[in-house]
Amino acid sequence: MGGHRRDQSDSHVPLRPSGDFSCASNDGFELQVRPSMSSLSGAEDGEAAGGVGGGGAHTNNNHSSNRMLHSNGNVVSISLGDVGDHDTSISARAASTGARCAKSDALKTLLAFLCLTLSAFLNFFLLTIIHDIVPREPLPDLTFKLIPQQRWAWSLGDVLSTVNSIIAFTCIAMHQHRWVVLRRLFLLGAILYGLRACVMGVTFLPPSFHNRDEICQPQVNRTAMYGMEIATRFLTYVVTLGLTSGQDKILCGDLMFSGHTIVLTLMYFVQLQYTPRGLWWLRYLAAPITFGGIAALVVSGGHYTMDVFVAYWLASHVFWSYHQIFEMRKSERANAPLSRLWWFWLCYWFEAEVPEGRLQNRWTWPFPGPEVAHRFMDRINQKLE
Repeated sequence: MGGHRRDQSDSHVPLRPSGDFSCASNDGFELQVRPSMSSLSGAEDGEAAGGVGGGGAHTNNNHSSNRMLHSNGNVVSISLGDVGDHDTSISARAASTGARCAKSDALKTLLAFLCLTLSAFLNFFLLTIIHDIVPREPLPDLTFKLIPQQRWAWSLGDVLSTVNSIIAFTCIAMHQHRWVVLRRLFLLGAILYGLRACVMGVTFLPPSFHNRDEICQPQVNRTAMYGMEIATRFLTYVVTLGLTSGQDKILCGDLMFSGHTIVLTLMYFVQLQYTPRGLWWLRYLAAPITFGGIAALVVSGGHYTMDVFVAYWLASHVFWSYHQIFEMRKSERANAPLSRLWWFWLCYWFEAEVPEGRLQNRWTWPFPGPEVAHRFMDRINQKLE
């Protein structure tokens, strides 16, 4: 009858639908498109018209209000009002943004993995040299005075580290922000193993085994064939990923601080931070696995007590400091006290496209199909939330 038109502003300039695209990690965050008020109003008007006599138009509006795009195997959800002819352009922009986010996510995850690989290989290389430098007389340790060293416990520590890692990586694979979590794990590992390489390279501790001559490989003099010996040792540790429980004799000297404890601790914290609320029992299961593995490392004589204490202390501080600062608002990060940490600017770029706040712990199927798996994971989420 002459009432105010909701598809126009007060200045009588038609409002055009516009999309607000947010870029996030591949297979993790939804790419959302928020329609303008005019598009919402248009949808309401279309519903009214459809209710009076435009049934066909009403049906089309409903179909256009929610769309799903698939880009590189990722489902991108778009919520729109009745945007009419702008549907196609917004869908194309959403697909383009999804592809760009996926490429950026893959690049950053690869670079984080390379950082971790560099730190780990540096540790392996230093061990091949330190083995021939460290003294052989062990230091006194309170635990060794109270509990006789148990060689079998070293294998137990390796097994518990592997079990904890399998559980943690399974949780990461199922997490809806899996690439962000995996990238963070790589970066944290790179930071801690980089610190470990610095400590190993400046102070040499003697082996902690009481029967070190039976366990440690003999030290060799520097000869013309020494370079070949170093290469052989290095390749052995790369292939076994540092797990030496199956070897008759091992290289000794990589003590301060414990690399096994870093692995156990990081995997434990990942389960604490990134599992859905309904999996509370998994956190209680992870605790005895973690601390049982740490205790086994000391009881076996493979590490001094201070090695595991320092490793746990550093891993816990780095892990929770990282999450404290990168769950802040982006505008506040650079001025926060934690931004003075030496690794802050290294990680700042990796977190640039991650939304602020704590990630929602929701599980999704990591592959495009089958559809039944996606429906099953939806039902699982309803029980875990």
